[in-house]
Amino acid sequence: MAVAARLGLLGVLSLIGLAGLVQLPFRPLMLSSSSGGTPDLLVALESQESLLHQRQEASVLLNRFVGAEITRFFWGGFSGYLDVLGLEEPEGMNARVSLEDQAVQLLLSSRGGAETYVGRVEAIDGVPRGVVCRGKGKPAAFPLRGSRLQCPASWRPLPNLNAQA
Repeated sequence: MAVAARLGLLGVLSLIGLAGLVQLPFRPLMLSSSSGGTPDLLVALESQESLLHQRQEASVLLNRFVGAEITRFFWGGFSGYLDVLGLEEPEGMNARVSLEDQAVQLLLSSRGGAETYVGRVEAIDGVPRGVVCRGKGKPAAFPLRGSRLQCPASWRPLPNLNAQA
């Protein structure tokens, strides 16, 4: 058994050495695909990385917005201005704050992006409740389940990255 393993290893090494002597192109499988797909793959990877960075930036801002609005509610009511909360509009995104009687919402949309991000705080029975979500288009109603405000149908919650920092 040991002799067969040694002969097999010797055979593989001989083939690799022979390929080097005759200068055969020896590339790993990931690199052996046609070079025409490489630029497309790089564009797709860059687009995905950009989307993830945008989600992260939106998540941080929206969670800060929700926290600031909840604090602000206890000090006299919601604010319709980001600068009052100590927040700035993120670069490359449009921000729109809408203030209602018992609710406030920050809608972020990227310039040329496919996703929309929203942070919403509603005062329900005198208690502010907030949620941060991502989705497409304009968000519908925010349902209340138990004591928690939920994302609209087909929208997904964004994680609170402030807690992980």
